[in-house]
Amino acid sequence: MEYRLFHGNAPFLSLEDVHNYIEQKKKESPTLEITILQGEDIQPATIIDTLSSQNLFAPSRLIFVKRIYKNKKKDTFLDGILALIKDNTSTDTIIFWEDQKIKSNTKYYKFFKKDNLVVDEDKLNKRTFYTWLKKELDKYGLTIDKASSKTLAENTNYDPERCHNAIQKFLLTGETQINNQTIQNIVADTLEEDIWGLIDSINAGDKVNSLQIIEKLKAQGSDANYILSMLARNLRLITLTKFLYENGTQYREIASIIKIPPFTVPSLIGTSKSYNAEKIKMLYTKLSNLDYQIKVGQIDGFLGLTLLCSIL
Repeated sequence: MEYRLFHGNAPFLSLEDVHNYIEQKKKESPTLEITILQGEDIQPATIIDTLSSQNLFAPSRLIFVKRIYKNKKKDTFLDGILALIKDNTSTDTIIFWEDQKIKSNTKYYKFFKKDNLVVDEDKLNKRTFYTWLKKELDKYGLTIDKASSKTLAENTNYDPERCHNAIQKFLLTGETQINNQTIQNIVADTLEEDIWGLIDSINAGDKVNSLQIIEKLKAQGSDANYILSMLARNLRLITLTKFLYENGTQYREIASIIKIPPFTVPSLIGTSKSYNAEKIKMLYTKLSNLDYQIKVGQIDGFLGLTLLCSIL
């Protein structure tokens, strides 16, 4: 039996690897039978029965097991399943896919690693994202210039899943050349726009909309630490604006000193009027504490942001 483990901290990319692997197997064996098992809920007997049975009309099978490491009972049966797979002499293939990175010191990981049967996908950085993007566009016969490539990357927050979904929308247009106008017409709200919308809602005292935007950012897979840093920056601008305005500084001077566009000064001044010294100190304390709690794993980032926005 052939077997592999696909995992990593970039689940969209690792799942894409799985699909590519399956497609290659189907090309090699057009009559290949595909069986998908939801590993997080699977009972030991189910996978044992699947491995032990054989379809007489299919020369070989591919069994795709998803997220078995999330199964609450895995400690009681996973070792036995792996031993059964190792001793299986059939021509079947079994693929394990995890939507997380499995620690290298686990028996599960070591079982595959000793034979170099692990496919690991790490999150993309900006450089590797552009490499991935070029391959993705080439796959669909799409072309893009350098400036538009940068726009697409920024508008999808360098997230391969969001970018892939945008590319699928491009394909529906029938065009093969992607430009900035196409991106603006098709790509959903950017991360930056959502965060500024969150800040505007907070500054306007609109808690309902603030919480809705946080839920949207969470669903998009945004980084809670980055959002927190933007909120801290906003509080800093409010604090500086309040100090300068109350000391008679003119609008244009305020914009120049704190390095913001002049048209944003009136709204910051309006917001700063509802922030006294005690509130500013309290919010800085809350932001600092939340930053620490997130980094040491004491609280989920988005839960902390939700609680924070209820008092801002």
